[in-house]
Amino acid sequence: MFESWATTFSYTFQLYFDFSGYCDMAIGLGLFFGIMLPLNFNSPYKSLNISEFWRRWHITLGRFLKDYLYIPLGGNRNLKYQDSKFYGILNQILTLRNLFIVAFLSGIWHGAGWGFIIWGVLHGSAMCVHRIYGLILERFQLQKKSFLRSKTYKVLCWILTFNFLNITWIFFRSENLQGAMNLLKGMFGIVWVELPQKIRLPKLLESIDGRNDTLIYIVLAFFVCLCWGNSIKKLEAFSPNLFNTILAGAFFYLALFTLASTPYTEFIYFNF
Repeated sequence: MFESWATTFSYTFQLYFDFSGYCDMAIGLGLFFGIMLPLNFNSPYKSLNISEFWRRWHITLGRFLKDYLYIPLGGNRNLKYQDSKFYGILNQILTLRNLFIVAFLSGIWHGAGWGFIIWGVLHGSAMCVHRIYGLILERFQLQKKSFLRSKTYKVLCWILTFNFLNITWIFFRSENLQGAMNLLKGMFGIVWVELPQKIRLPKLLESIDGRNDTLIYIVLAFFVCLCWGNSIKKLEAFSPNLFNTILAGAFFYLALFTLASTPYTEFIYFNF
């Protein structure tokens, strides 16, 4: 169980930093040629619901799907049926359909494998559930309840959203469905795992070749994603002074040193 959760968290953050770094580099390289590329990644793991996640993750893809698929399907205002006396209910049902189709096709856009299809179905279902939840809150005018505005509620929303994302990435990454199901069984204790008599960090991750510092990196990844501002926020507060010049030079040297000593690897999102 311990190794399964460490595996999923590792890929969840690997994908995050891979995509985030790729977008920063693309925007920076574009500026060298006078090209202003749009924001494409905005701290998605801080999201409190699935709709907010898709407004923060792969923003340009979401904008494309919205303009060329969601709105042509009718969006959330299916005016084609506005003369029907059941327009209110019908419009809500069609909006759910449109949300599901867009999320489902975004999964197929990433690849034609069953893992991507299931990933799209799960996200489409989550979008529909969140939409229904919002309608219920609106119907009974519950938005102004003190609990729904409390920090406790926001923390619970984040935990639910992040763990949903973490679980769905399993299907996104797994080479086959059997591998995905085995990992899920391991995460939720359906498959019994014997722990060593003396619990030590290296032994807990032995089956996945985890090192002593693997858990430290996972904790640091949580901290960076949730507590630090992203590069766009940092850029807004950036000022060209001596300290930032020295800091940029140090990072540039570190990047060149690391590049020379590390085997070449492509971006994960290079495939998409």
